[in-house]
Amino acid sequence: MGSGPPHAGIVLAGALLSLLIPAPGVQADQNQPTDFGRMHRATRSCERNLAAASPGPCSELRFEQNQKGLLNIRFVGPGSGEITSNLVTFVGVVKDGAPGLLCREGHCRLEGPLSTEIISVSEVGFDQRGLPTSLPSAWPADGTCTVQKNDVRCEAKALSGERWAATAEL
Repeated sequence: MGSGPPHAGIVLAGALLSLLIPAPGVQADQNQPTDFGRMHRATRSCERNLAAASPGPCSELRFEQNQKGLLNIRFVGPGSGEITSNLVTFVGVVKDGAPGLLCREGHCRLEGPLSTEIISVSEVGFDQRGLPTSLPSAWPADGTCTVQKNDVRCEAKALSGERWAATAEL
């Protein structure tokens, strides 16, 4: 057998276990805000265009924050043919130190009004199973999105000349 008292293994196991379980005062605050998450909102009215296409309807607005200060605003609408839904995303940096989304455990609420400086626009279509029908098309772009209490407006122009605009009433 090993040297040392017979309960040494139990003491060692207890010590290791105590390292895995934080002390009561050391536990992470579960109500502490996180920097990332998403929020979905149905729209009362919504319209968006894809580059030079005629404006089309949209039915849902998605806000996604992957890190503090960077906000994706997605306009979701119907597609055509095998594409059953279409997503136009305006990626922007939140201006003037506004908080963007306040998130806890991945669930967020919008803290507005706010404005973003658009850095890119992308578009992707999805089939009836919710799978992308192709890789997203993306363009570096300049523009702004403004989010008021019940209104969202985005306008952007790509370096190659394409223009996008989207508005929604929440």
